[in-house]
Amino acid sequence: MKHCIIILLAMALFAATAAMAQNADSPILPASTSDSGPTAGILSSPALAEARRLITSGEAECVLIKGDSIFAVERGHGVSPLLNLYDRLGAEGMGGAILVDKVIGRAAASIAINGGVTHVHGELMSEDAITFLADNGITESHTTLVPRILNQRRDGLCPLEQSVLGITDPAKALVALRQRIHDLMSGAYVP
Repeated sequence: MKHCIIILLAMALFAATAAMAQNADSPILPASTSDSGPTAGILSSPALAEARRLITSGEAECVLIKGDSIFAVERGHGVSPLLNLYDRLGAEGMGGAILVDKVIGRAAASIAINGGVTHVHGELMSEDAITFLADNGITESHTTLVPRILNQRRDGLCPLEQSVLGITDPAKALVALRQRIHDLMSGAYVP
């Protein structure tokens, strides 16, 4: 039974990845399916299309766009690529950029907000992330919208998402996120 569940999850992941790859050249629509307004130029950007291609092909998990070109690319797991960019570039380097990421939940949104990006595109984005970004004046677009980001067992909320749940101050959310990462890495966090 356990092997069947693993196989089914692997098949679902493969299908989702294939669907994302097939849709890499399809139009990206923001939450409000309008093609005008502040996101119209962003959504038709060749740099955004290339960033999405890098992510859907597995060549990157996180891409920053400045101007009309790709500025930085990171690989890794979870929020690590985005947090690495933030730690390396700070708000000075990320400010005004467009962030394209594989998964954007509230935890990743807190990093993006602190980094001063102007737009976030998530291949997978949570409803909570959309709200947090909008509350902080950041536009967004997404390929797939989900209610929340789940843990690896898919039986509850991701522990990083739990760490920032209900925190409305992005700076405080980033502190809580860093603490949870520290706790997870040191073994101090027990779900």
